[in-house]
Amino acid sequence: MALVWERPVAERRRSVPLDRDLIVATAVALADRDGLDSVTLRRVAADLDVLPMRLYTYLATKDDLLDLLADWAYGLVELPGPRTVWRPALRKVARELRSIATGHPWVITLFGTRSPYGPNGLRLVERVWSALYDRAPDPATAAAACTAFIGYVTGALAQEAGAPDSPDVQRYLATAVGGGAYPTLARAFAELGPADTFMGGLDVVLDGIATRLTAPAAPRR
Repeated sequence: MALVWERPVAERRRSVPLDRDLIVATAVALADRDGLDSVTLRRVAADLDVLPMRLYTYLATKDDLLDLLADWAYGLVELPGPRTVWRPALRKVARELRSIATGHPWVITLFGTRSPYGPNGLRLVERVWSALYDRAPDPATAAAACTAFIGYVTGALAQEAGAPDSPDVQRYLATAVGGGAYPTLARAFAELGPADTFMGGLDVVLDGIATRLTAPAAPRR
């Protein structure tokens, strides 16, 4: 079966014009309004005022729609220029992804579960790999560095999204942590915000990558 990226992007003119961009835009609005779980082909078709079968010109399954939504989100990333030093380049990519996730929290699930096979996703991955590949002592180290960076960013965003936002949970944690049994957590809660934690963890990962970039090449087996 052809991937969604290989399917038609236009159809004959009908009473309600339809194309892939309009389908994605409608799904984005639905996810922003009601969350990712609300995004189904039937709901998107209803918002477009068309029959669900109209969408099958472009999509075979809901998975295709989720792939398109993930690629839409990757397309919002303002990539660093090709001459940007590797560390500032990766910091910019990480900040961009976090900013997008802040504006559209539902994309965090897609970042962690959908492979970036679309054009925007591939451009992003290419930029990350180009920042590191030729600077690493060997291809395996380059691949490990890229995987560590992407894994940290997606994992940290998921953890941040899972932070309690219920007033009852926040009240409970404030009481439990502030009671003296967890002094280190109390200090951390008082001194750090989500952005500090995210960028601080990123710097730890980048420090590790920097160390590996300057290490001798691993011997071939």
